[in-house]
Amino acid sequence: MKFYCKKCKNEINELNLPEEQKFEVIGLVKQDFKLFAIKKLMDEFKVSHKEAKIIVTHLNPEYGKCHRCDFDELKKQNAECPKCGAFNYNLDEPIFNNDFCTHLEWKLHFENLGIESVKRFWCDGVDPIPFDLKSLSKENIKKNKSILTRAWIGEDGQGVYEMEIKLGKKAVENYINGLSLIDCIPEKENKDWIKIKPELNKIQVELI
Repeated sequence: MKFYCKKCKNEINELNLPEEQKFEVIGLVKQDFKLFAIKKLMDEFKVSHKEAKIIVTHLNPEYGKCHRCDFDELKKQNAECPKCGAFNYNLDEPIFNNDFCTHLEWKLHFENLGIESVKRFWCDGVDPIPFDLKSLSKENIKKNKSILTRAWIGEDGQGVYEMEIKLGKKAVENYINGLSLIDCIPEKENKDWIKIKPELNKIQVELI
């Protein structure tokens, strides 16, 4: 399928990305590394430089907000901005994203774990970019039910920890169906979902 952008007068191919590649391309655009995003599309999708450049130009970094103007109420993918007429891919954010990682960070409390050495620990962030982007594929989530990333934890919140996020039954189902993982994070009162080994700089959390 092809789309037409009234703003730049270009025809644009529909772009169907697997979860891990969508994550990486959107991440590059968000960080303003558009040249790297163009190269990735050329290398992995075998499109021409011109076509890749047109695709990246129409990837809006923020879901719902037009890449050409200040309109911020785009409601669907492959949308034309009603204000300026520009085409926006408007791709949904990957399920494992900044919003989820921020909520996970807020839920990490260590004072009631029964480990004296971590009572004053707090988390200053969870990295939304996992060690292996391929682990974000639905096939991998079904098989391994976990995502490996890193978190910043300690009395100053700056110790670098390897974090394994294990996905329970609901979390796996939500992921496969494109639903948020936020409501799969256990409440603070549940102490069993956090397992931390400060001597190894490792932490494991288990979603429901």
